[in-house]
Amino acid sequence: MTGTSVAQTEADRVRCKPPGTIATILTLAVPFLLVLEATWLTGPVDLAHYLPLHTFFEIFAIAVAALVFAIGWHSHTDETPPALLALSTGFLGVALLDFGHLMSYAGMPDFLTPSGPEKAIAFWLAARGMAAAALLLAAVLPWRPGSAALRYPLIGAVLAITAAVFWVVLWHPALLPRTFIAGEGLTPFKIGFEYGLVLLYAGAALIFHRRRREARTLDVHRMVIAAIAIAMSELCFTLYFSVYDLANVAGHIYKVIGYWCLYRAVFVTAVHHPYEALHRSERDLWREKERARVTLLSIGDGLIATDTAGRVTLMNPVAERLTGWSGGEAVGRPVTDVFDIENAETGERVPVPVQQVLENGQLVGLANHTVLVARGGGRSHIADMASPIRDRDGTLHGVVMVFQDVTETYASREALKDSLSLNTGILESAACGIIATTLDGIIRVFNREAERIFGYPADEMVGTASLPRLYDGEELRAHADRIAAELGRAAPAGFEVLVARTRDGGLPDSGEWTGLRKDGDRVALSAATSVLRDSGGAVRGYLTVVMDVTERKRAERQIESLAYYDPLTNLPNRRLLLEQLDSQLRTARQNGRCGALMFLDLDDFKGLNDARGHVAGDTLLRELAARLNATLRRDDLVSRLSGDEFVILLPDLGERPEEASEVAWRVAEKLRLAVAQPFRLDRYEHSIFASIGLTVFPKTAEETVEDLLKQADTAMYAAKDGGRNTIRDYDPAMLVDAQARLALQQDLRKAVDAGEFTLFLQPQTSADGTLVAAEALIRWQHPQRGFVAPGAFIAVAEESGLILPLGDWILMEACHVLRRLADAGSDCHLSVNISPRQFRQKNFCAGVIAAVRASRIDPRLLTLEITEGIAIGDCADTVAKMSELAAVGISFSLDDFGTGFSSLSYLKQLPVGELKIDRSFVQDVDRNSHNAVLVETMLSIASRLGLKAVAEGVETAAERDFLRDHGCAIFQGYYFDRPMPVDDFMRKYVVPAERTIIEEPALA
Repeated sequence: MTGTSVAQTEADRVRCKPPGTIATILTLAVPFLLVLEATWLTGPVDLAHYLPLHTFFEIFAIAVAALVFAIGWHSHTDETPPALLALSTGFLGVALLDFGHLMSYAGMPDFLTPSGPEKAIAFWLAARGMAAAALLLAAVLPWRPGSAALRYPLIGAVLAITAAVFWVVLWHPALLPRTFIAGEGLTPFKIGFEYGLVLLYAGAALIFHRRRREARTLDVHRMVIAAIAIAMSELCFTLYFSVYDLANVAGHIYKVIGYWCLYRAVFVTAVHHPYEALHRSERDLWREKERARVTLLSIGDGLIATDTAGRVTLMNPVAERLTGWSGGEAVGRPVTDVFDIENAETGERVPVPVQQVLENGQLVGLANHTVLVARGGGRSHIADMASPIRDRDGTLHGVVMVFQDVTETYASREALKDSLSLNTGILESAACGIIATTLDGIIRVFNREAERIFGYPADEMVGTASLPRLYDGEELRAHADRIAAELGRAAPAGFEVLVARTRDGGLPDSGEWTGLRKDGDRVALSAATSVLRDSGGAVRGYLTVVMDVTERKRAERQIESLAYYDPLTNLPNRRLLLEQLDSQLRTARQNGRCGALMFLDLDDFKGLNDARGHVAGDTLLRELAARLNATLRRDDLVSRLSGDEFVILLPDLGERPEEASEVAWRVAEKLRLAVAQPFRLDRYEHSIFASIGLTVFPKTAEETVEDLLKQADTAMYAAKDGGRNTIRDYDPAMLVDAQARLALQQDLRKAVDAGEFTLFLQPQTSADGTLVAAEALIRWQHPQRGFVAPGAFIAVAEESGLILPLGDWILMEACHVLRRLADAGSDCHLSVNISPRQFRQKNFCAGVIAAVRASRIDPRLLTLEITEGIAIGDCADTVAKMSELAAVGISFSLDDFGTGFSSLSYLKQLPVGELKIDRSFVQDVDRNSHNAVLVETMLSIASRLGLKAVAEGVETAAERDFLRDHGCAIFQGYYFDRPMPVDDFMRKYVVPAERTIIEEPALA
């Protein structure tokens, strides 16, 4: 195809491309609105000489409908799309019915029976109904080429329906409802029918629009416009009062526009698209021929084609060069004259494979040791392949030989040896151990780093199936059980354990193991096993890459120690205590064995700190930890919660609670006496005593870890109330403030409904006092009690469940404050504390998102502070909820970091962006060396994990300076500012953005 014809096709495509659908619909809507306004404001507008104009419109519409039928009926008879067939046959009926309408119009000669408005309207409605049905069928039927079986049933049905309409309208009009009353206008039936047609046309347009992305042969853009235009036509026909008024004329104009768009769509579908496809096919054929010619000339292999008589018909330049024959000389000669080959090893002549292919019709190849002898005597090692040439029906028409000069392959063998030597050098200098094995586990490669890691020389390992002995046997057995569960089959053994996942899944299998050295030492390994494939993709063996991660593991254990152990006493912290207590509680319920939990608190420990300083207090705590551990059994656990508070877990004390209580009481007495022994603090002794509360578990099936801690804590306070240096067993009756707490709970319940709560904001600033964010804090002003501190009612709210509505109120109020800040031009972030119980609600995420959307705030300005209890709960649920909220922009802060709950392992899983260092570590950080070390570690962890750090409870300039100097950027505490009402916060920290209020004119 020439460039001119290609350009012409492109021009046709541009010409046939319809204008934008929406732009066209808007253009059509403007005149309709003008007609509507003219009809409503001025009433009917009759036009003189309307009959000739109507006749012109209808003749045009009939002609277009007939063209739609003719083009659609005669296009691709055997492969006409069902949609196009339905459209074209339907518009045959439309053309006939529109002819009936034209001939029956008022003012026309009688058409078999007297003409008149209602007769014309009857034909009109029938034609419009036929058109709507045709468009709907075109919208829903397949658009791909289909069978011609529907052609005659469709046209038969259309003609039958059309004949039935003519029969009823001409000879039985009484069967039809009234559609027009002179002097009154259209009847409700006629208007309702027209509206129904509008809906059908709009439905067809909608279906066309929704299917616009399907592979199609229909011009969907014009089909949509046609349906909309005809729908507007029907709307116009619901507006006229006289068959000669402006709305009637507008309806006919829209009808003509719709028919014309329909004709253009069918023309593009049935005529233009096939014509364009023909041009594309010719162009593609020319390109394929040109591509084949260029490929033949540029291919790097020699190519010779022959006919069925073995005569040369084609040679490419590479074949000419290798054989020494030009194409002009070789064509027509027997291929044996041109292609002279012999065996490279024996020198014997080798038959040309052409004849063999002609005889059996199969592909034939020659080995690389075949030599091609050129016309001038040159010799080339070649690899040859001869293949039959067949036409579409499989008839053999000749043979094509493709051969490649592989002379350089022989010369490259030495280079290959050098390459192998280089690879060996790389293998031996690699910084990781590399072990390659066969499919059955025989070690083939054991590099120098593998020798260093395992302590075995390579010559002792290569050729043996010794890979499993390099791994810990217990870990291998556990891994085998996991694989058996995953793959649903018997557990593998030996070498199979290490490669089962890789072999079955084809993907690398990585993990961490304990390696066994030859000298008996154990090393921590990171190992990854993958398959080794040959050039054909077949699996030939396995490659294991191992790295010695012993030092990394040691560092991780040190970091983990910070998360699970108290750095001062090296006792388990609250995090580890809760995990162990939860485990022991479940075990006790399962085994029917009772345990006990003790809460030990030193009496007047603060006096020691005040009198001797924190160094003396820390020394006493360390020695106390050692005494407690020495007094307890090996399976018992003593942990330090904070300050001078210790919790002791005693598992497996007996089957009966009474028995367990007796044993626990004896242990508690030993602990009390151990504490009472004087402590040697540098150059002096100090005596201190302890109050101990204990509780036995399990008592009920619903009892939780937190319940046990509260019981032991309550008993401990009962011991303090009983004179200190005593022991108390938990008894529900010891809750002497139960009535007061109940009254507080009732007041709290009323306060939620009465709106007695208010929100205070405490700023979070940079070191120089610049506002960065704020924390929302709840305050309760009781009518009789006065100000009630949060510490006095938050716990009651948690216990009673009132924390849920209270938490919802705080969250919503915080969102309103953020909205207010944003309206004032401030981008201040706001933190909101979320209780564990509130977080665990199923609809928590939905509630937060709803509050954000209702207040129309930027979710990135909202930070949710999650407590320690959330972090150690259901990790999967926590991660899922936090991830869902983080996806909409809400950030999270981990509150009270460092108090024992927070763990680096959780930090790696949770989408937390901020750590809040608890005030217990911030206080006296400039003077307390242990607090200083802890805070430095926390800030370092936050920095390394890319998290912001907020220091709570900053009360002195010295504390601020220490924190600032060690990398803390955000501060919160009385040194900077106290919590304050929202209005005070706005006046102090937010400068309202200037606004210009523009009065909008009232709508008429």
